[in-house]
Amino acid sequence: MHKIAFGLLALALTLQSCSEDDMACSYETSEETVACIPYPENKAMAGFTVTTAYQAVENGTAWVGAINDTRFNSQAPLGDDWATTTSTTQVVKQRPANWKSSEIGQVFGIAIDGDENVYLASSDVYAYDNMGIASNSGQQSQIYRCVAPGFVAVPFITFTAGGDPGNDIGNIAYDKVNDQIFATHLENGFISRITGLNTAAGTEVESYDPWSADTSGAGTIVSQAEQVWGVGVNYEGSNVKVYFPRITPTERSIYSTTLVNGSFDNTPAVLEVSNIPGNQFKITDISFSSDGNQMLIAERGNPHQAKVMSYSRSGTTWSFNLEYEVGGFTGENSAGGVDFAYREQEDNLNAGCDDIFWASGNYLGSGVLGAGRRIYGIEGISYSGNIQEDFTDPTSNVFTDILIDNDDDTSFFEKYAQGDVETFDADNCFDLCAFSN
Repeated sequence: MHKIAFGLLALALTLQSCSEDDMACSYETSEETVACIPYPENKAMAGFTVTTAYQAVENGTAWVGAINDTRFNSQAPLGDDWATTTSTTQVVKQRPANWKSSEIGQVFGIAIDGDENVYLASSDVYAYDNMGIASNSGQQSQIYRCVAPGFVAVPFITFTAGGDPGNDIGNIAYDKVNDQIFATHLENGFISRITGLNTAAGTEVESYDPWSADTSGAGTIVSQAEQVWGVGVNYEGSNVKVYFPRITPTERSIYSTTLVNGSFDNTPAVLEVSNIPGNQFKITDISFSSDGNQMLIAERGNPHQAKVMSYSRSGTTWSFNLEYEVGGFTGENSAGGVDFAYREQEDNLNAGCDDIFWASGNYLGSGVLGAGRRIYGIEGISYSGNIQEDFTDPTSNVFTDILIDNDDDTSFFEKYAQGDVETFDADNCFDLCAFSN
């Protein structure tokens, strides 16, 4: 288990030593020394990126996910499909044996733990986009655990909240400090805390209801005001905070709750960001930079009206930073997945921690392929920003960004079918010990 205990809250903690080369670092207290073990570097898979996507169950050979080797992104062809380019640097995809709709159903949310295990969450998110996509209710409401090197998906935890299991998991997020996962539930509006990640079966140790009790009835998605889709974990000083959105007809906000010794304290949710731009009713993913000071959020809904935005933190205040261009046409083609990544230079995966990020999207414009063909998958975007599609402007995102098609076929328009994205943490970008300052 990879964690650091911040349990001695009554004691004054003073940072004694913490370097990347040390086996461990420690904190000096008035009573005893508490070991601080740096977060594992995930050396083997650092920089790889996991994606999910909808595939019809009747197509037994259709893959609902892939692991993309995106480590050496400085060599990626810009404005072309990195997955099918004839370049010698073509991205390699691993498609684990049972990541198929006929075997694990539809999955959206992704989390990756400190031991390089991948977690995939069942979801009806594709059906809720109102495009005639079938419900996932035939599958159990569960999270799968996928262990390297084969990453075969094995049921890890099944939820029994009652009603239609297809209404369940919105997304999942990993807590590096406490080695646990959080999952949002669409059936009842809860957020679950799940432990036992180093075992074959996870345990839901508690849940948190940020709003009010579900009155929608069994088998019905919780009301709009109670829905919690995306979830993210951030580390601010000695605090571990779980973030989640709330969207109603009159509110577009991000809230948080601060953990106490890794557990929910069941106090009212705290407003972090209000008046978020956009008009979609689902924010399905929240991602934080390695230093905890930058936040990405991704909408999902209308494939040409969904935004990806960033916020910056100073002290306890988050301020709007940028809106990014995702794909062609409107540039608002977010599919609801987003995660910070790393700008590799000369085989150094950590040359630019959080300098780029991956966003899942529809209709990703390709300046190289031309207007008649489009990429549906993920887009690698500079955190500093990009410029809206213009096929005559070589500085626009269709020429400057990294593009990967999910199913390696750019002749089809797979609207609404793109899912989440998550990147394995890169070496030395995340310093766990620094978060107790």
